[in-house]
Amino acid sequence: MTNNVSQRRLRGFAAFFVLVFAVLAGRLVYVHVLRPSTLDPEEDTMNRIARPARRGNILSADEKLLAWSEARVTIQVDPVLFGTNLGRIRPVAELLARELGGAEKGITIDGLVSSLTPRVEQRHWPVVATNRFEAVLDARQRPRIDAQGRPLLRPVLQTNWHARTFTNRAVVVFTNLPPADWHRIRTNLQALKFPEQIALQGELDRLKAVKPKLWRRLRAALGRESAPVVAWRERARELSRVRLEQRADLNEIRANGVTAQLVELRRYPLETLGAHILGYTTNDDRSPRLGVPNPILGASGVEHLLDLELTGSPGLLVTHRAKGRELVRLRERDVAAQDGLTAQLTLDTRLQAVVEEALDEGMAAITPKALMAIVVRPSTGEILALGVRPTYNPNRLREAPVDARWNRALTAPTEPGSTFKICTYATALELGRLTPDQRINCEGGTWNPGVGKSVNDVEGHGLGLVSAEVAFAKSSNVAAAKVGLSLTVEEFVGGMEKLGFLHRSGIFYRARPGNDGRELDDWGGENAGGIPALNGSGRIGTELHGRLSFGYGLYVTPLQTAFAVAALANDGVLMKPMLVRELRTPQGAVVKRFEPVIARTAVSARTAADMRRMMRLVVVAGTGKLAALADFEVAGKTGTAHKQFGGQQSADKYISTFVGMLPADKPELVVLVLADEPAKRGAGSYFGGKACGPIFTNIAARAASILALRPSAAPAPGEMDPPAPRAGRGTPLNVREVAAVPSGAALVPGRIEPVTEGPP
Repeated sequence: MTNNVSQRRLRGFAAFFVLVFAVLAGRLVYVHVLRPSTLDPEEDTMNRIARPARRGNILSADEKLLAWSEARVTIQVDPVLFGTNLGRIRPVAELLARELGGAEKGITIDGLVSSLTPRVEQRHWPVVATNRFEAVLDARQRPRIDAQGRPLLRPVLQTNWHARTFTNRAVVVFTNLPPADWHRIRTNLQALKFPEQIALQGELDRLKAVKPKLWRRLRAALGRESAPVVAWRERARELSRVRLEQRADLNEIRANGVTAQLVELRRYPLETLGAHILGYTTNDDRSPRLGVPNPILGASGVEHLLDLELTGSPGLLVTHRAKGRELVRLRERDVAAQDGLTAQLTLDTRLQAVVEEALDEGMAAITPKALMAIVVRPSTGEILALGVRPTYNPNRLREAPVDARWNRALTAPTEPGSTFKICTYATALELGRLTPDQRINCEGGTWNPGVGKSVNDVEGHGLGLVSAEVAFAKSSNVAAAKVGLSLTVEEFVGGMEKLGFLHRSGIFYRARPGNDGRELDDWGGENAGGIPALNGSGRIGTELHGRLSFGYGLYVTPLQTAFAVAALANDGVLMKPMLVRELRTPQGAVVKRFEPVIARTAVSARTAADMRRMMRLVVVAGTGKLAALADFEVAGKTGTAHKQFGGQQSADKYISTFVGMLPADKPELVVLVLADEPAKRGAGSYFGGKACGPIFTNIAARAASILALRPSAAPAPGEMDPPAPRAGRGTPLNVREVAAVPSGAALVPGRIEPVTEGPP
C-alpha cells in the first residue's frame, strides 16, 4: 500500500515537471520563433542612458551672470508614419496644438495637420551621357575612313532625365521647448486614444456581449450546431488580428511619429551688454550621440577663446530595467556628466553699462557709421569695458546683420591720424633725439621735406617756432613729420613695435590642434594692422616716413592704440591684454587664476612721465579741451584722419579718436573713443576732440565715480608752474606758454632738420 502511494507521488511530481518544462519550451518558441520582435515589459531589458553635460557659465568681474546654458527640446514629426489617415493625424494635431500654446504662439490645428501630412515630391535632374556614336561624313555625305580603313566615329551626347521621389521627413513643428513640457506631451501622447481604437474596442465589446454560451461551444466542438459559433470565432479572430496590427501601427506613431531632439540653448541674460566681448556660439555639424544634445561650439569672442574649458563632458548610464523599474544592483556603468568650467572675466558690468549708454548717446549726437570705446586698467592690462556700435543681441543672432557682429576694436584697423604722434614723440624722447622744451619750426603750417607732397597742418594750427610740447598740444603735422624724420626707419619701426603696433596683442589667441596633429595659431579674428608699403616694395621713403609720423600710411586697431597709451600710463611698461580673471568648477572651486603679464618695457619711466605731461597739455590748452573733467586731471590725445577709398583720401569722411588717461599724475584708467565717419555739423565738429571728447568725459567721469578714484582737481591755465629741470631733459613748458602761442607765429631758424633717405 505504501509503495503504491509513493509511486503515485512520483508520477505526480514527474507530470508536474514535464508540464513546467512544456510551458517553458512553449514560451521560448513563442518569443524566439513566433514573435521574436515582441518584448515582454515584465522582462529584464538593458538600457543605455546618456547624461548630457552643460556648457559652463560666464561671469563678470562683479559676479554678474553674462552667459549660461539650458536644455531645450526641438519637436519633430514624421508624416510618413501617419500616412494620409486623417483619423490618426488630427488627434495628434489637436494634442500638440493644445500643449504647445495654440493660437497664442501661432500654432493652429490646421497648420499642424498640414505638417503631419506626407507630401510626395518627384525631383528631376539631367544627366548628360554618351550613349551612341555616329559616323563622320564628308562633303558628299559619305562616311570618312581612317588610315586603317575603319570609319571615323564621333560621340553623340544625349541628355537623360533622372527622377527620384522624396517625402517630407523630420518636420520641425516647435523649438526651444522646456524638457518638462515635452515630458507632459510624451505622456499624453502615450495615453492618447485614436478614433479607430475606440471604434474597434466598441466592436470587440459588442462581440463579447454576444459570446456563445459554454454548452453551445461544447456542442460546436462535437460537430453539432457549429455554424453560429464558428462564425463568431472567425469574427473574433479577425478583430484580434486587426487589433494587433492597429496596436503595432499606433505604437510606432507614439514612439517615432512625434520625437524630440534635445538641444542646448545658450542664453545671454544681459542681452546686448558686452556682446562683442562675449561673442556667440554655433551648432556643431557632427551628428549628435543618442540622448545627448547636438554640441555647441564657440564661434567668436570669449565663447571661442574658452571653448575647450566651457565645453562639458557627457556621462553614460548602462543599467537594466524590469517591470518599468531600474534594477540598481545590475548597473554596469555609471559615469556622471561633467559640466564645463565657469569663467570669470575682467569685464565690469557697471562700467560696461556706462560705456554702452555713452555710445548710444554718441550715436544719436554725431550719427557715425560706427562708434566704439575701450576702458583699460593700465597697471594690469585688464579690459574693464569694451563697447561697439552697431551692436547685436546674441540671443537673437539670426536677426543680427553680419557687420553688427564685428568687434571693430580688434578686427577693423584704420589710419590712426594724430593719435599716432604719441608713438613718434615717445620714440624720439626715448632715443634722446628730442626734449619736451626743444624748439621746432612748424613753418606756419606748411612744409616740404624735399621729396613728395608737402606736409600741412589743419587750418588754424599755423605755428612758427615753438617747443615740442606746444607742437604736440596743438597737434602740428609739420612738427610730427620733423620729429619722425629725425629717426631712422629702423628706429621708428622699432619704436612702433615696442609700443605694441604692427603686431597682434593676442587678446583672443589660442593654439589649437589641426587636422594633421600640429598646433595652429588661432588669433580669434584679431587684425595686426601694419604698414602696407612694407608688404609691397619693402622700403619706406622720406615722404612715407614723414606721413607715418602723423598717423598716415599705416593701420592700427583701436585696441593697439589704447594699450600703447596704457603703457605710457604704466611708466612705460606694456601689459598684455587681460580678459579672463579665473576659471572655476561648477561648484565654485578655483581651477586656474590668471595673473597680469608684462609684454615688454616699451619706454623708460622718464619718457613715459614726459609723455603724460605733454598729453596733459593737450587737454588743458590744446586740441582736447572738451575732454577735461572738473575733478580729475586728464591727459590725452586727439586724432582725425581722412578715410581712404580706393587709394584716395576722402574729402568729407573721417576717423575721429580721443584717447585719454586719468588721473594724469598716476593714471588708473585709460579710455579710448573712436568714431567712424562722424557727421559734419559745423566747423571742426568731426575732429577727434569735438566728436569723441564729450563721449570720453561721459565715460571717464562715471567710471571714476564707480571705481571711487581719488579726485585730482584740474589746474586753471595760470596755475600750472613748470617743475625744476632734470638732467638730460629740458624744462617742460607751462600751460600759460602753450595758451599764449598765437596762430601764424613768426618763422625763425632753429628747426629740426630731417634725415632724408632719397626719393621714395
